[in-house]
Amino acid sequence: MTRRSCLFVMLLLAAGAMPARAQFSALPGVLHLGAEDDADIAVVRVRNEGERPLQLRMYLSDYDQAEDGAYVFEAPGAVSGSCAGRISFFPDNALLEPGERQEIQVRIEAGDGACWSLLFIESAPEGSGQVRIANRIGVRVLNAPASLARDGGLAAVTAAQTDSLEVELLFSNTGAAPVELRGTIEIRDLAGAPVAGAAVGPLGVLPGHARRFTTLLPPLPAGDYLAVPILDFGADWLAGGQALFTVR
Repeated sequence: MTRRSCLFVMLLLAAGAMPARAQFSALPGVLHLGAEDDADIAVVRVRNEGERPLQLRMYLSDYDQAEDGAYVFEAPGAVSGSCAGRISFFPDNALLEPGERQEIQVRIEAGDGACWSLLFIESAPEGSGQVRIANRIGVRVLNAPASLARDGGLAAVTAAQTDSLEVELLFSNTGAAPVELRGTIEIRDLAGAPVAGAAVGPLGVLPGHARRFTTLLPPLPAGDYLAVPILDFGADWLAGGQALFTVR
């Protein structure tokens, strides 16, 4: 960084089916591929959501995730499980008029095992002086062949109420494939009747990683309850658990 200029980049990481939005949108936010014996191809659709022409560039990054879901970015090939050497994309830049769309083709070559990378789509910096602003969207690219084992489960479930009811889950991915968690948390009274519920996900968990996350629900009246999460992560079974808690 020089004294004359600096750069602030807004980063969006799309988690599910809805597009990430800045000056532009990218859909889907997660590409699921299954290259193993043959190459596999998927497409990201980018649209200029602004009122001026937009210059975009595309590039790759490795990433890892902490237990709380925070991303750590690395150069391609730096992370175990990187798709570097197997992944390619086209084009690597685009000039879009307002409302114009561009398809980015992403290809994973045949190979053993799962891999994951990030495709960054970044606008040219705008502004003058010491503040120039760019927007950047990261699309997760997950290659997980169907032959890979999906394994894992809920390692911990806890629930407590302060201003709201907080249900904390810890999911451990012990399989060979990256997974996406989707499911529900149901709150039941001790007679088994449902009294509240919430949707969970989608949340990504890499192989050999754990993911801890909290879901907030409206406060409950005093009493004893069970929190019962049920998560689909692409295996032949669902991950479940329960936690007994008391609201005083």
